[in-house]
Amino acid sequence: MTEYRDQLREIDQIVLQKVAEGADTTHKISEVTTFETHQVRYSLKKLNGLGLLKLEKQDGTVERIVDGQRRVFQSPLQGKLTDKGRQYVEEVEQENAGRYEDLSHSELVEKVQSLEDRVDRLEQTIDALRRQLLKKLEEVEEEL
Repeated sequence: MTEYRDQLREIDQIVLQKVAEGADTTHKISEVTTFETHQVRYSLKKLNGLGLLKLEKQDGTVERIVDGQRRVFQSPLQGKLTDKGRQYVEEVEQENAGRYEDLSHSELVEKVQSLEDRVDRLEQTIDALRRQLLKKLEEVEEEL
């Protein structure tokens, strides 16, 4: 399965993992990731071409609530893992699990501390963005 590793971008690997977790449509994958629908659609088609997914498109439409309004859309592409796709996902999961098994206790502690620091910085950045957005919203409301 390593033959696919060079052909798959990070987004392709994430999309494949999300399909394995049950997010099997462009809409569902876009909801649980930061990817745009067109990026997910491209990735699904690429994974289908490699034989890791089988794409199906249901006939008809689906209804969703968007911004408080009921909207009707064409049925989205739906991906199902093929045997090759399932095998690839399992191999990647095993590699990822093994990545931490070989670390010593002190290396694991260092890794956790590093990740905690990253999370703290991200939280600070999000808080700063939230404050900026609230300030902008207040300015816009005052102008109205």
